[in-house]
Amino acid sequence: MKSTKFLVYLLCIFTGSLTAWSQQTHFNVPSSKVTPEGKMHFQANTFLTDGLDRAQVYGMYGVNKDTEVGINFLNNSSGNNWYGITAQHREVLNADHNLTIGGAYYLNSNNSYYVYGLVTANKLLAKAEINAGIFYGNESMFVESTVGLMAGIEYQVINDKIHVKAEFMSGKHWMNGLNVGGSYDISKNMKAAIGLNVYKAQTGPSPFILQLHYNM
Repeated sequence: MKSTKFLVYLLCIFTGSLTAWSQQTHFNVPSSKVTPEGKMHFQANTFLTDGLDRAQVYGMYGVNKDTEVGINFLNNSSGNNWYGITAQHREVLNADHNLTIGGAYYLNSNNSYYVYGLVTANKLLAKAEINAGIFYGNESMFVESTVGLMAGIEYQVINDKIHVKAEFMSGKHWMNGLNVGGSYDISKNMKAAIGLNVYKAQTGPSPFILQLHYNM
């Protein structure tokens, strides 16, 4: 078991060194899933265009059943390395909806931060997780201060091992646009995903996305 965890850790570091931010995400948009109490969740995302655009590596720890905290690493195409802390809390509103609030703050990036609030629909569509809400990132995070809308959906198909998913973030910044893709549950603790940006408000090539999740 220790050797497996070590190999996954190395894979996350390798993926992240290619070019990151917070919480378990569809791709960029937080999924509102919270790491179980006493457990750890690792995720690595790599965004590729004609070369390496950016990558994300972070780990979350479940403080209790509704709250997680973690650390994250960001390396983008300009070669900047950011290290940050992140947190997310889920509040049950009723049987059909949750409210999730969270954010990330980067320690060595001129006070860059990002906060969000999401409402999750638990029973709107069978076998689907749907969330939508608002976000705010200051100008150090997004070049200019940005308030916007974001939403995501993940739907289970084919023996609940394959998921199709999509997300959208408004605005003109490095995480904006519409991403679509799918994921596969390799095992109980590991999931891999691929995605493609099909719309981006900023000019430039649309990224191809590779993603890995691992639970401990």
